[in-house]
Amino acid sequence: MNWQTAIVLALVAAVFIAIVASAVRARRQGKASCACSGGGCSGCPMGGSCHERER
Repeated sequence: MNWQTAIVLALVAAVFIAIVASAVRARRQGKASCACSGGGCSGCPMGGSCHERER
């Protein structure tokens, strides 16, 4: 493996780690993980399972 390949691999790994860390941080803060979080989860296919139901 040459140094150019190693740099590209390191950049891709850094982006992947940043995305995963951002998702974990959002999950710990209680933010919705689905793409429809701005307008509620009524249109989200997983809307009923990602949030606890109000009693």
